[in-house]
Amino acid sequence: MRSSFFGLEMARRAMSSHRTDVDVIGHNLSNAHTEGYSKQDAVLRPTSPFSVGGSNRMEMGTGVEVTDITRRTNRYLDREIYRRSGEAEYWESRKQKLSEIEDILAEPGDSGISAVMDRFWNSWQELSSEPDSMSARTSVIERAEEMGDAFSAADRQMENMLDNLDQTAESRVERVNGILDELEDVTDRIRTLEGSGTTANDLLDQRDRLVEELSGLIDLHVSDSEDGGVRLMADGTPILDSYTGRRMEMEVAPPENEDGEIKDFPDEEIGFQWKHEEGHAVQWEDPPSTGELGSLTQMRNEDVPRMLEDLRSLADGIREAVNEQHGEGFDLDGDEGDDFFFNGEDAQSGVLTVDEVVRDDPRLLAAASDADGVPGDGSNARALANLKEEDINIELQYRDETDNEAPGEFLRSVVADLGIRAEQAEQQHGNNHSMLTQLKNSRDADTGVSIDEEMTHLIQSQNAFNASARLVRVWDEMLDTVVNGLVR
Repeated sequence: MRSSFFGLEMARRAMSSHRTDVDVIGHNLSNAHTEGYSKQDAVLRPTSPFSVGGSNRMEMGTGVEVTDITRRTNRYLDREIYRRSGEAEYWESRKQKLSEIEDILAEPGDSGISAVMDRFWNSWQELSSEPDSMSARTSVIERAEEMGDAFSAADRQMENMLDNLDQTAESRVERVNGILDELEDVTDRIRTLEGSGTTANDLLDQRDRLVEELSGLIDLHVSDSEDGGVRLMADGTPILDSYTGRRMEMEVAPPENEDGEIKDFPDEEIGFQWKHEEGHAVQWEDPPSTGELGSLTQMRNEDVPRMLEDLRSLADGIREAVNEQHGEGFDLDGDEGDDFFFNGEDAQSGVLTVDEVVRDDPRLLAAASDADGVPGDGSNARALANLKEEDINIELQYRDETDNEAPGEFLRSVVADLGIRAEQAEQQHGNNHSMLTQLKNSRDADTGVSIDEEMTHLIQSQNAFNASARLVRVWDEMLDTVVNGLVR
């Protein structure tokens, strides 16, 4: 036989359940615009019934209770977002860095290397028309110094870019390790809570946000473990699971080939390894191919060094060609020409400096092809001007070959190749960003908070709570009738 207070207890449980439902709705509304928050639902289920009656026994319901607070999730979309985040961050970073190189070259433009090269060749052409003009000779030296400054400025900015890439990559490695530290802490708390039967919905959201951020930095394969943790692998190497954790380390060192021999190009490159907490390390053999760190690695180890090599090789080729042609001419005193650009033992690759002797005495410019033609012969100056369109030797270490091409044509091909890569990065960034946005919108529609839905649900839960409270009053009046009415 059920208790006289059975109805009160049922009404009390209903009030408690609907209040919990309202609390969950309030939590959802409070986090409606919180990045990475997943909608939670209070699961209401009928409580266990009991049998009543005589020979024809029946089951009577006993009310409602909250059995769980669930978290909406779509792991398929999560994994697609992890993958696409790596691609989007890779192309965004690559787009920015290639744009920086374009700004350094300043092509096309009056301050670009092409423009100053043209002014240098044109100054020789002008000298060929007035070989005895000191102002024309001085102009050649000034244009040569202007060209040397342009190459030096580009070289310096490229070197600074390499340093910045090293520092940026190092900061990203620190962030990777920071995320792994946070993930270890969060997953430990998740396992502890879920092991005791407590839901850890907010911690799971925090875990997924961290994994998503990490996937934007490095190549990542993500899978869930049965104990509420997460297994992370990078290039086949486990970096985080329930039993082990590794941290990333970066090194800057001369590159090696497959046989362990030092390669000629580039001078240095960055590499990574995963170091276990016990000390032993696993080398990351292949550089990361996606994520921001993948872009930084490719720019640091390939794109910027190759661009630097292109410019230095072009400058070296110009120095060699100009010095050789200048040596075939004669100055105003009828003497054979010497090196126009400094080419001593201390000469640095990519640096064009007018030889000090020539700079101090413009008469030493070898504009004539024949000593007997001095001072009116300007044919050698014309030959120097024609180097603009003639093939010169440009040695490229990263190709392990010598390119024979006109200086201007070589530079145009370098700039064109850079433009193609920048355009590809721009297009890929747009495509991946659009796809990532679509995936996030789909996830938000599936697992995010809809304010309209929550407000509708809130009104329903409020009405249910009010009805439960009314039921308490009804049972109170019924009990009052039974107890006090019998006394009267």
